[in-house]
Amino acid sequence: GDAAELAHHVAAAHADRAAAAGVTLTVSADGETVVHADPVRLRQVVGNLVTNAVRHTPPGGRVTIRTSSTVDTVTLAVADTGTGIAAADLPHVFDRFWRAEKSRSRQTGGSGLGLAIVRHLVQAHGGTVTAESEVDTGSTFTVRLPVHYNGKPA
Repeated sequence: GDAAELAHHVAAAHADRAAAAGVTLTVSADGETVVHADPVRLRQVVGNLVTNAVRHTPPGGRVTIRTSSTVDTVTLAVADTGTGIAAADLPHVFDRFWRAEKSRSRQTGGSGLGLAIVRHLVQAHGGTVTAESEVDTGSTFTVRLPVHYNGKPA
């Protein structure tokens, strides 16, 4: 499939939610980026990251889905101008039930950020997912997938 096309699909699916939150959701696609991955799973991964980004970005903020590729790697990144994650917490964001703020969970519901699922799906495709963040500046979650992966995706 084409990663750029997938990014646009995800953006379209989340457009209403982003608009309701006062968040600008854009796609920055770097040409054709063919990725051999289960499109449903990949959409779930990017969709999950976008959902989190929109949820943690205040009105007037931005969420950007970026795609790019090299000869052997496709990169999908979701960047936001949200509240950010403290450096001490960053290593834990992929833990199963981790939440940045315990108080928030009652309002937004859900068990953690769902990032454990994201990591599982990405690893099943032979890829990696990393998080970078600065408090009050925002976060970027970057998924890197091999262009050719011979394993059996989960």
